[in-house]
Amino acid sequence: MINFSRISIFVTLLFFSQLTYAQYQDAIYFRNETKKIGKVNEINSEKVVYQENPEGKEEKASKSELVLILFENGSFMTFPSDYKGIEGPPESRHAEDWLITKDKKIVPCTINNSEGGFFMVSAMVDTGKKDYKVPQEQLASVLFANGKKQLLGTKPAEIASVLTQKEIIAPQAFLTQFEVKPIPDSLKKKKGLGPELDLDEASFEQFRQRSLQKIADLGKYLNLVANKSTESSVANKAVNQAVALFVSEESTVETNKPNGEKDQQLIRSYLNKLKLLKYSKVLIEWSDISYVSNLRRGPDGFYYGVISLQQKFSGFIDNKLVYSDVTKKNVEVQLKTYKKEVEGESVELWDVFLNNVGISASRN
Repeated sequence: MINFSRISIFVTLLFFSQLTYAQYQDAIYFRNETKKIGKVNEINSEKVVYQENPEGKEEKASKSELVLILFENGSFMTFPSDYKGIEGPPESRHAEDWLITKDKKIVPCTINNSEGGFFMVSAMVDTGKKDYKVPQEQLASVLFANGKKQLLGTKPAEIASVLTQKEIIAPQAFLTQFEVKPIPDSLKKKKGLGPELDLDEASFEQFRQRSLQKIADLGKYLNLVANKSTESSVANKAVNQAVALFVSEESTVETNKPNGEKDQQLIRSYLNKLKLLKYSKVLIEWSDISYVSNLRRGPDGFYYGVISLQQKFSGFIDNKLVYSDVTKKNVEVQLKTYKKEVEGESVELWDVFLNNVGISASRN
């Protein structure tokens, strides 16, 4: 039997965001409340020249026809304006995500995800690292630092007015009322979670080394699968080897759809789709590994925990960087024990497996 005393875990996971036409995600709003999605190619003293898709022809719009442009790089432009360029005024860029409230205030924060009519956010300046659950009905718009945007039914002219006035308030002034309280231990026990898992120092070091090796293997397999220079037979073998690192074929990976919504895919399906990416080379870097929860015994007898990490993904075509993003992810891990015959004796061993993978936040 294993001698359990205390455990710390450092587990990270690498995976890729789905490829989108990021360079054609500028949102152009007209005074007649129509909207065009495309790429702004030129802004001069009188007109804005844009293209709705790579194969489409260039269109021209008079500045007097426009009310707002939200650029895919996170900058914005309101009208009237004398600005000339193609990416929006540099001073309009914002390092944090913005919530625009119904009373026309801007709240800087980090938007982790959205679910069931709520936005889960955190405040970067909040040393208490609290989470907040903000009802969508309290907001007029959401502008991500990476360029994604949602107007939530509010007219573009009203959003343009807010961005022109740019009244930014302290996050806690708005978010405090929506603070998410920690789940008491008594409620956790009702969910069937048992005591925390402990390992002695020697067992912990073995576990740490094994976890790091699995992560190194996963990174190798993902790069083989995604890179076009990999032979088909090698990529297929890498898919099988990567799946073996997970609890089962039923483990899932959460990805971002082009419209910003989230989608869950079975691990093998996700890996097979990676082979279809058009990058000739990928580079994955990860950092900020930290605990979200301790390992606790589940009703099935196995131990579960959740670990957060940050991953930077870069995609290259002909050695030119064409896409890059930074994604915060939550990785569920499971510890399993099993028996093995060693020199005629049954010995109980253990191993760590990756399970479901979720996205908590992402930015380009």
